[in-house]
Amino acid sequence: MRLTAVLAALVLSHHPPEGATDRHCEANARKIVHRFYPLRHCQRSNRTVIGLVNVQSVRECADFARDKQGLAFNFAPVKRNSTNWYDVVREREQNQSTVSSWKPASPRVASFGFEDFYNCHVLDCPEYRNLSTIVNDTRFDYYTLYARLLPAGNATCIPSIGMFLFEDTKLNYSNAYNACVSAGGSLAHIASDARTFQLSKYIASLPETNYTTNNSTDTSSAVEPLYYVGLNETVKNRFFTSADERLDCFRFHAWAPGHPARNRTSPSCAALTDEGSWKVFNCNRTLPYICELHTSGPALYAPKLKRKCF
Repeated sequence: MRLTAVLAALVLSHHPPEGATDRHCEANARKIVHRFYPLRHCQRSNRTVIGLVNVQSVRECADFARDKQGLAFNFAPVKRNSTNWYDVVREREQNQSTVSSWKPASPRVASFGFEDFYNCHVLDCPEYRNLSTIVNDTRFDYYTLYARLLPAGNATCIPSIGMFLFEDTKLNYSNAYNACVSAGGSLAHIASDARTFQLSKYIASLPETNYTTNNSTDTSSAVEPLYYVGLNETVKNRFFTSADERLDCFRFHAWAPGHPARNRTSPSCAALTDEGSWKVFNCNRTLPYICELHTSGPALYAPKLKRKCF
């Protein structure tokens, strides 16, 4: 009787009931709400705008940014003056230097109507590399998903997807995993068509020196771009993402023809190609890899949003 119970438990562990599988996938499907944090007061980002709207609160702007898959946004509080005082000062200085003393010109104060001024600007990419595109604007505050530590200068923004590091150093899967954790992220999550194709498109734009041969012992093989990503066979015949989600919970798969091979050796790990497909290799093989930087906040030095912007 005891032996029968043990065997039944083993069967269930490898082949859980359909209801248990559904519950597991439902738990994975729970939407993670990424939080935006303020990083700059009386300033805005000049990065590409992918959505404009007028809202009553910063929470509404954040919800709109999530709907548009933005990574940051500029928000102008409703009660704040609709004039950028930096522009007023600049115009005053220009008028004093260009207009003759006998006919001084009054500074032009820009006024915006409802149709041409929006107090919520959703951005496709966040500020990084030392806030290179931040500008002074007393109407706005800047919010981002990456507020605690700005992504490093060698990071790459994939618009509306995230921040990534495309590392050329070839490591086995375990070392690549640890390197991404040390960098503040994880191996890139690719279980969606947008992520797979956008990341593979970027791989295709990289120099061929980053590529590896199909067979490291055969120098005649054509070079092929392959980068480790967050997909590995933790359990035999079952792949898991970098977020420890079962791949069979996702509808999108991009296996290359013949992958994963039936006679593959364990452990097996996935690499992304420049053609938007996934290929499986022994995890001990060394390849370049893609790290996805995790969102972070609040900022180490949180801005005082109640301070007046004069």
